[in-house]
Amino acid sequence: MLGDLLEYSSIQGYIRSMLVSEVGITALDSLSPFEQWEDAQARWDMLEQMMHIMRQRRPAFTAIPDIRPLLALPDGAVLEGQDLLKVSGALSDMNRLKKDLEVDASALAGLVEMITPLDDLVQTAQTNLLPTGEVSDLKNPVLRQLRIRYRSVRAAVLERLERILERVKPAVMEDIITIRNERFVIPMRHDFGTYLSGISHDYSGSRHSVFVEPMEVVEDNNALTDLKSEIKEEEIKVLKELTSAVLHAAPLIRANLEAFGTLDLLQACAALALKTHAVIPRLGDVVDIKGAHHPVLLERLGKDCIPLDIHIPSGKDGLIISGPNAGGKTVALKTLGLLVMMAKSGLAIPAREGSVIPRIKRIWIEMDTAQDISHGLSTFTAHAKALKDIYTKAGPGDLVLLDEPGTGTDHDHGGAIAIACIDAVRAKGATVVATSHSDLVKLYGLTQQGVENAAVAFDEKGLRPRYTLQYGVIGESRAFEILSSIDFPAELLQMADDIVEKRGENVLVQAMRDMSQAHNLKEQAQRERDEAADLKAQADTMLKEIKQEKLSAALRYQRLMERLKALAERPVLVEIQASVSEPTAIELQEVLTEIEPLAAALDIRSGMQVRIKGGEATGVVQTLGPGTAEVLCGTKRITLGLDQIQPVSKTPSKTAKVKHVKASAPVVRPIVVVGLRVDEALPVVEKALDKAMLSGQARLEIVHGGGTGALKRAIRGYLKGLPFVQSYTDGGTGEGGGTVTVVHLKDGSI
Repeated sequence: MLGDLLEYSSIQGYIRSMLVSEVGITALDSLSPFEQWEDAQARWDMLEQMMHIMRQRRPAFTAIPDIRPLLALPDGAVLEGQDLLKVSGALSDMNRLKKDLEVDASALAGLVEMITPLDDLVQTAQTNLLPTGEVSDLKNPVLRQLRIRYRSVRAAVLERLERILERVKPAVMEDIITIRNERFVIPMRHDFGTYLSGISHDYSGSRHSVFVEPMEVVEDNNALTDLKSEIKEEEIKVLKELTSAVLHAAPLIRANLEAFGTLDLLQACAALALKTHAVIPRLGDVVDIKGAHHPVLLERLGKDCIPLDIHIPSGKDGLIISGPNAGGKTVALKTLGLLVMMAKSGLAIPAREGSVIPRIKRIWIEMDTAQDISHGLSTFTAHAKALKDIYTKAGPGDLVLLDEPGTGTDHDHGGAIAIACIDAVRAKGATVVATSHSDLVKLYGLTQQGVENAAVAFDEKGLRPRYTLQYGVIGESRAFEILSSIDFPAELLQMADDIVEKRGENVLVQAMRDMSQAHNLKEQAQRERDEAADLKAQADTMLKEIKQEKLSAALRYQRLMERLKALAERPVLVEIQASVSEPTAIELQEVLTEIEPLAAALDIRSGMQVRIKGGEATGVVQTLGPGTAEVLCGTKRITLGLDQIQPVSKTPSKTAKVKHVKASAPVVRPIVVVGLRVDEALPVVEKALDKAMLSGQARLEIVHGGGTGALKRAIRGYLKGLPFVQSYTDGGTGEGGGTVTVVHLKDGSI
């Protein structure tokens, strides 16, 4: 009943027209919604694979006959040659399909593997049978010899009968040799006895001719009969062996046929999906079917079929569809129900990509039952009985489709009954989609949480429905406009309009206006929310940029601090402000000038007391690194990112200002970086060069070894960019040669 109301049988009819084999038709009989969505998902995977294959080529499906009755023979029965050829041909065709689909049928692998080739049986049948179904003697010497003897004796009989015909022509009715009772005879007159001695076997219809077997050929005819019996016996022996082989393999053949039938059904479903541009939906928690078509309307109207967007958002378990008569409310209801049935059957649905269907358990529908004459029920009683059954049986996860519930009685009473049924079924955990013209039902959808409203769009100028749904609004029936568009009698329309006008503007009209205003306010709020989201995104981007700039500043700050330290360690004996040489003083002032704004921007300095973000722990900054700071918290030193700490006080706990510098530094010995990585070696080289430059020595030896030469190239590349390096060369013969780089430093300036 459900399938008939939703026209599911039409889908089966479309699929049937695209099936190739009789076993495919048998498989179609079992096509129905699965109990579990996991089974539907598995069928989707196979269908999607078949659709992919069919977009590229036509698989090797053939119209194999249904040979299952041949596998259920009674004891002692023997299959005819033609039947054995049917079995052999079906096995060959199924094996050909198996080889074709094995190429790229990953999701279909389970079905394809169910087809067992049975090549030996096919080969045996093809060897022992001719294309006509006759037993072949190619591999049977006994049968071959019997047939040779039979042909020889037959030729002798015919030759002898030809001579007899010539001899007894006056008594012959027709100059032919024919067969009666499997024996060669001659048609002769009644008085043939005066010309020939023979045995009468039959008479013609006019009783004028007698079919006579001359005594001269009786023994030869007997020999032919015996040979024919022996040939038949040998042929039956071959057929028995082939029949036995077929019956022995019957379970495998049935499994092959079942797999082939399912594959044929899948190719027909895929062909229908490709024809209608159907898609595999996604399972989710909401109903969100985009661009849906009812397949029957799509088949009938083609490109003129208008798509529907059917949507029940998260948190909603009800949808009330209102709007004008003949506007497509029932079509929307039936489209939703049919597409859910198709999806749960593992079929593609005529909709757009991205469509979502929830895990509906069962579908219940109450639609246009009219009067139940066979049970003596009125229209209202028939509707009420259907609503009662749905209320009794529906449960959590079910989908209930109600087309104009509560019709057939007083308008207000019917609306109240409809609301009671909708609310009660929703309370049981089912999702309800109902169409209605009732003001009460519309107001219920407007005021109840968990219920969405939709209206069929209406063309105000053309006075006709557009067959699409608009969500968040309720629709008017537009009866007067529609009747006017079909030239309904004007005097009747005027009378009805006068009746309506006496009632004035009712609560529903005001509610609809309020709804429209609320819809506009909702759109405005959405726009403002979108603008706020854009501003937040811009702020997040600016914050990231500020953090990046802060880290870059930290790196510059650290480098400048290192340069300041290098300047402070130069061999100068007097205070910087008074006696430093003019070039050094200028450079120092430049460094200090650049450091101060960076340090102020970072708000983090050595000796500053800071608090670790996200807690109350505090500590003192000991040293600063590239984007990091080493903080002393009690007795523990912790390295943290600059964005993980904040100053407690901007006054340093001890001064970082340079007052005096030392007079000299020790001589730097040759350094060895053999075995270190580049990123490990360069800091060692940098530190040694700074010390060598400050000590005033003219050269520094760096022992880096040979190896691949990568370390040597990296060190020399680094030396090129140093302003205090005058040149560098390989070590001398006694100094290690190319395994050592000798750096020559400039005199006393950076």
